[in-house]
Amino acid sequence: MNYSIIKAGANDRLGILFILEQFNMHHIPSLEMDELDIDKFFVAKIRDKIVGAAGYKMLSPTEAKTTLMGVLPEFSGDGIGKELHHERMKAVYALGAKTLTTNADRHETIIWYKKHFGYKEIGKLKKLCAFGGENIDYWTTLRTDLEKYFAGYEEQSKRRLDYIAENDKHPLSPYPPLIINVCLTGMVPTANQTPFVPISPDDIIKDAVEVYDAGASIVHLHARDDNGKPTPDAAYYEKIIKGIRRERPDMICCATTSGRNWSDFEHRSAVLYLEGDAKPDMASLTTGSLNFITGPSKNSINMIERLAMAMKEQGIKPELEVFDLGMINIVKYLERNRIINGTKYINMLLGNINTAQADIGSLAAMINALPADSVWGATGIGRFQLPVNTAAIAAGGHVRVGIEDSIYYDYEKTQLASNRQLTERIVRIANELQRPIATPAQARVMIGLDE
Repeated sequence: MNYSIIKAGANDRLGILFILEQFNMHHIPSLEMDELDIDKFFVAKIRDKIVGAAGYKMLSPTEAKTTLMGVLPEFSGDGIGKELHHERMKAVYALGAKTLTTNADRHETIIWYKKHFGYKEIGKLKKLCAFGGENIDYWTTLRTDLEKYFAGYEEQSKRRLDYIAENDKHPLSPYPPLIINVCLTGMVPTANQTPFVPISPDDIIKDAVEVYDAGASIVHLHARDDNGKPTPDAAYYEKIIKGIRRERPDMICCATTSGRNWSDFEHRSAVLYLEGDAKPDMASLTTGSLNFITGPSKNSINMIERLAMAMKEQGIKPELEVFDLGMINIVKYLERNRIINGTKYINMLLGNINTAQADIGSLAAMINALPADSVWGATGIGRFQLPVNTAAIAAGGHVRVGIEDSIYYDYEKTQLASNRQLTERIVRIANELQRPIATPAQARVMIGLDE
């Protein structure tokens, strides 16, 4: 929430009184409260509207007292009250005060002062008129040591933020911008199944441009030969990657090293040795063997190590593809043996018959198993693509989307999808969930492409 805390001005008097009236604290002047001293008030403003106010006065050169404070109920819990009080603490401390006294009549308010600002109870005081809590006829007087508070303020603030970063599952700051990775073609979809699958290099380049313009940062690339069959021939990848870079120079290009159609290292690694404008930024690395309905993907530990080492030698970032918890163990194995290092970009694929299923429990278990310094995305195979994508966005992860994983737009498989449609839908959902979309430049930093 965007708000500002500023010193009150002469024109803020009515706004301050309105705030105080919400808490029955507007009896001014009265036996409890002298006329407002606007010069000794801070106000919180949102779009020039006062939503909170807090005052103080000096009792002596070394002792100060708070006067009144309130925040509109609809903005309670946003930290405005804490910042208002901190500002008046700074103000009286700068004037020479060593202690700051506060009177409170609600138990929750007393606890709030103790918890956040180190106050201690020093006595009780009979109310002279109804002010605040109508059913409580006394004030609890609290006092804090300003020198002690400010001496430990920075250290305490850092310790709190460090604890949140280490322990809290739900960060106080917004989730990071959403990285959208689009798998355009894959090994399986054919033109007979869907007219939207890009087959030729020119079609793949065209789709890459469209999903980039729709919000994607990364394209996951598979090449097809002149007959529309999957091919590891680096010449096709060279044409595709150069074409994408010509049209959208900052797009991140990730080439496959899939083991579904070829088992030998030479075919699977050929794309890793392209150079110049044809060199991929990233390459997929599936960290285990698995069975698809259409056939197996064979990935021995030896093959995984060889491909990972080749990527490291060529300066290509692995896109680590994991389908279950065992494949995450291999990621850790690779890191433990220094075959991969730094930030790890991990895509989790759920819903295949042979591996982790597309449910929240499986996704949560895999997220919790990830090693440190992991940036993760998720997708579902086939009809599970949309629900897993949505769960990943809500959980603070990123998404992989595209025709490779699902040729249909809907769960009932009545509408074929284009890569652009699938990308635009993810952007709409992310916007509704208030996740900004990552630019390619932001994605490069987040996944550590320059490490």
